[in-house]
Amino acid sequence: MTPVHPVVAFARRLADGWWRSGMLAVYTDEDRDSAQIRAAHLGAVIRLTPFTMAANFLNGALVVWAYRDNRPAGMWAWLAALYALCLMALVGWWRGRRRVRTMATPAAIRHANVHANLPALVWAILPILWFAHAQPQQQILVVALVTGMLAAGAFVLSPLPVAATWFVAIFASAGVVACWLTGDRLFVAVGCLQTIYALVVVLGTLAMSRKATALLKSQAEAKRQERVMAVLLHDFEQNAAEALWETARDGCVAHHSPRLSALLGVDEAVLRQRPFLEILARIGVDVAPLRAALEAERPFKDLRLSARVPQGARHWAINGKPLDDDEARIVGWRGVIADVTEQVMAQERLQHLAHTDSLTGLANRFTLHGALRAAIAQQRLVALLALDLDHFKLVNDTHGHAAGDQLLQHVAARLLACRRPPDLVARLGGDEFAVLVLDDDAGAVDVDALSQRLIDVLEEPVDVGGRATRASASIGVARPSRAGDAAVSADDLLVHADIALYAAKKAGRGRHETYSSDLGDRNRRSVTIEQELRQAIQRGELELHWQPKVDIESSRLVGAEVLLRWRHAQLGSVAPIEFIPIAERSGVIREIGMWVLRQACAVAASALPGLVISVNVSPAQLHDDAFIDCVRDSLRASGLDPARLELEITESVFIDDVEGALQRLHALRALGVRVALDDFGTGYSSLAYLRRFPFDTLKIDRAFVNELMNAIDTRAIVQMIAQLAVTLNMRTVAEGVESPAQLSAVTAVGCDEIQGWLVSPACPLDEFLAFRKGWAHKPLALVEQVRALGAVQPT
Repeated sequence: MTPVHPVVAFARRLADGWWRSGMLAVYTDEDRDSAQIRAAHLGAVIRLTPFTMAANFLNGALVVWAYRDNRPAGMWAWLAALYALCLMALVGWWRGRRRVRTMATPAAIRHANVHANLPALVWAILPILWFAHAQPQQQILVVALVTGMLAAGAFVLSPLPVAATWFVAIFASAGVVACWLTGDRLFVAVGCLQTIYALVVVLGTLAMSRKATALLKSQAEAKRQERVMAVLLHDFEQNAAEALWETARDGCVAHHSPRLSALLGVDEAVLRQRPFLEILARIGVDVAPLRAALEAERPFKDLRLSARVPQGARHWAINGKPLDDDEARIVGWRGVIADVTEQVMAQERLQHLAHTDSLTGLANRFTLHGALRAAIAQQRLVALLALDLDHFKLVNDTHGHAAGDQLLQHVAARLLACRRPPDLVARLGGDEFAVLVLDDDAGAVDVDALSQRLIDVLEEPVDVGGRATRASASIGVARPSRAGDAAVSADDLLVHADIALYAAKKAGRGRHETYSSDLGDRNRRSVTIEQELRQAIQRGELELHWQPKVDIESSRLVGAEVLLRWRHAQLGSVAPIEFIPIAERSGVIREIGMWVLRQACAVAASALPGLVISVNVSPAQLHDDAFIDCVRDSLRASGLDPARLELEITESVFIDDVEGALQRLHALRALGVRVALDDFGTGYSSLAYLRRFPFDTLKIDRAFVNELMNAIDTRAIVQMIAQLAVTLNMRTVAEGVESPAQLSAVTAVGCDEIQGWLVSPACPLDEFLAFRKGWAHKPLALVEQVRALGAVQPT
C-alpha cells in the first residue's frame, strides 16, 4: 500500500471530524440556534469590512505605482473594478453598521460567500496577466501581496469556512498559474510550495472556524441555562427573604415584584415608573456607592446601602452584574438585594460591646490603646493617668461583688464628671482605670492638679447598697517623650504609667506619682531580666509546665496548655507576666518561643498521646518570617500530628500588620495546625478578625469568668461569644475556672472546655503525667457537679 503523506492524512482526519461533528451543518440548518450562530459568524466578518477594504485600496494603489514604468494595458480598468467592489462593500457596511444581527439565513451566508470572493477574483487577474513579464522587483511585490492576502483573507474569513476556502483556492490557483506561465523551473517550484502552503492555511482556517462554532454553541447553551436560572430565581424570589432587581438600559426597573416593593418600602407602581437609583434616593439612600459600582461596569457583591427612615435606620446588601447583548454592550443590570438591618444592628451592638466596658459603659483597653496611639501620632497627648482603687478587694470580700460593681459604676461616673471634653476615660479591667489627657485650645493642663482632683473626688463618700463607702485611689502618670528624648510607643506609656502607679501604691496609696527615670528598681530589674534571659536557654533555667484542659460534657481530659517558667540563680522564680513582656520588647522571645515550640512538640509526641497541646505565640513571633518554618521543622522533628498542636494568639498581633498576620495564620492553617484566639472578650476582640480567619477555638478570659456569677451583662457577653463560636464552628474554652459554681455558670452559657485551678494548676511534666494517670479515678465529675448545682444565675 502506498504510504499517505502526513499532511493529506491530517486533512482527511480534519474533514472527517468536521462532518462527524456537524460543525458545517450550522451553515445550512434552519433551526434557531444555527441561525444565531450564523449571525455571530457573519457579524464577526462584517465588523472587519472597513479594515479589509482599506487594505484592498492601499494594495491596489501600490500595484499601480509599482508598474508605473511599464504599466500594462488594462491595469487602470482592473484598479477601477477593484475599487468599485470595495466601495460597494463599504456602502453596504455603512448602511447596516447599526443593525444588530441576531439571526442569519443560509441564503445570507451564501450571499456573503459570494461577495467575499469577488475581490479575490479581481486580484487573481493581477498575477495571471501581468506576473510572467514583470520586472523582478515587481514580481517580488506580487508574490508578497498574493501570499499576504491569501493568509490575511483566510484569517479574516475563518468564521465563514466556505468563503475562506474559496478565497484561498482563488489566490493559490492564480499564483500557480502565474508561476507556470513564466516557464521558469524555479517559479514552477514556487507554485508547488504555494499549493502546499495554501492547503495548510485552509486546514488552519477550518480548525479556527470549528473552535469558533464550538464556542458559540457553548455560549448559546449558557444563555439557555441562564433562562432556566431566571425561572428558578423567580421561584426563589417568591419564597426567600431576598428580592431580585433588574434594570434596563435606561436605568428603570425592568423586573418588579411585590417582594422588592416590600423590601424597599415603596409602592409597586413607583417601581414601574422611576429609575432604580432615583427610587433609592427618594427613600433616603446615599446612592453614590451604587452609582460608582454601576459606572465601573463590573460585577459587585455585598455593597451596603443605608437609609434613615421614620421607623429607624434601614440597611441593605446588594449584589449585581451587568447584562450584555450579543455585541458585548451592557443593556442593563441584574442582582439580588437583601434587608440586613437586623444583622447590621446586631454587629453594631457587638462592636459596641467589644469597644466598651460592659459594667461601666466606659471605653475599654482596646479603645484606649487605639486612642493613645492616635494621640501620639498627632502629638496631642499631654499625659496618661493609670488609676487603681485602693483596697477594692476588701469591698468585694466584705460587701459582695454586687457592691463592688456598684462602686465601680460610681467611680466611672465621677471620673466622667471630672473629664475635660477632649479627654478619654477607660476601664482597663477589675478596679483599674485610665484617663487619657489630650491637648486642646483651652491652654496648658496642670496634670498634677488634675490627678489630685481625681483623688479628692473619689475619696468623697458614696452610697453603695445603703452603706457610705469611700473609694481612695492611687494614680500613676506617664508623659509623652519630650523633644530630644527617645520616642515612646503606646505600650511603653502604659508600662510607664503602671510603674508610676506601683510607685504611688508603694509610697502609701491615695496619691499620685509621675514616671521618671529615677523610678529605678523596676527598670534596673527589667534590664537585668533582659540580660539574663539571653542566657536562660543555654543555662537550662527554662522549664515547661502543663495545665490541663477538660471537656465539660464528658469530663474527659482533652488537652493541655504549655506555660513557661523561669528559675534564675540570683533572681529566683521570675513570673511570666514579668519576663515575657521584656522578652517581647527585646526580641529574645523569638529564640525562647522556638525553644518552647520544639520542646512542647517533642514532649507531646513522646509522652502525651491523644492530647492537643496549646502553645502561646506572641505578636513578635508571628511577625517573624522564620516562624512558619520553625513550626514546620518542630512538627517534622518530633513526628507530632499537626492537628494536635494548637497555637494561641491574642488579637494584638493584628494591630500593626493585619494583612501580614492573616497571611501567616493561613500558612499555619495550611500546615494542619489549630489556631486559638486567646483573651477573647477583654476588649481587643473584634468581629472583623473572626470573619477574616476561621479560628478553631475562642478562649474566654478569666476576667469574664470571675464576673460571670454576679453581672448580667457579663453573662450576656459570654453567652453571645459561645453562640457566636457555635455558629462559626469554633470551640470555647473558659479560663480561670476555680470553683464548682463558676463551672456551672460557664456550662450554662454554653462553653465547651474549662481550664483552671478547679481542675489543676500548671505543673511540671512528671506531676502532669501523674495527674493524667489518676484523672480517671479522681472523684471530680464535672457533669455531676453541674447537675447538682444547677445553672447559676447572676444576681
